[in-house]
Amino acid sequence: MRPLRPGLAGPGLVAPKRVAVNRPKAPAQKPAVPVVAQPKEIPATIPLERDPEPTPEVAASADGGATVGGTGASGDGIVGGGGGGEGGGGAASRERVDFDDTMTAPKLLDGPSIEYSIEALQQRIEGLMVVRCVVTVEGTVYGCRVLKSLPFMDEAVVSVLQARRYKPAMLNDVPLEVNYTFRIKLRLPR
Repeated sequence: MRPLRPGLAGPGLVAPKRVAVNRPKAPAQKPAVPVVAQPKEIPATIPLERDPEPTPEVAASADGGATVGGTGASGDGIVGGGGGGEGGGGAASRERVDFDDTMTAPKLLDGPSIEYSIEALQQRIEGLMVVRCVVTVEGTVYGCRVLKSLPFMDEAVVSVLQARRYKPAMLNDVPLEVNYTFRIKLRLPR
């Protein structure tokens, strides 16, 4: 005779009853609420810097010479422009201001000429670079930022600008430390 499988009843046999077992139910889980961190203080907006105002352009050639285009510019190889600001008083101002047209522009006194990098010469790069720097009352240049770049020339131009010495910007015969925008036009030799 064959053994019966559990749960099946044969003729004359009674199937065993199933006994319900009381099992504890797991407590219902509450949906997770995401934690949102609130800022302690609202950050202030950062003011946008004004675009430099149009000024004459400086042209540098591969032979190291510079020419100035536009009207009212001197042949010092420098042209500036930028936002507003004022200086004053009878002594040199240590507060930095933005150069404007009420001031006398810094003038090149001494320093190297801008020369093309080898890569820029090979790629025949020409065009306008715009570099914003700080010119101190002592005539040194630092903190240069390239605003309009040319391939392979950024480092060469910034290093030359920072190696030069200038007569500082003046307002009412008072030297000022200014944020000054250099516009340098690079042209290949013809």
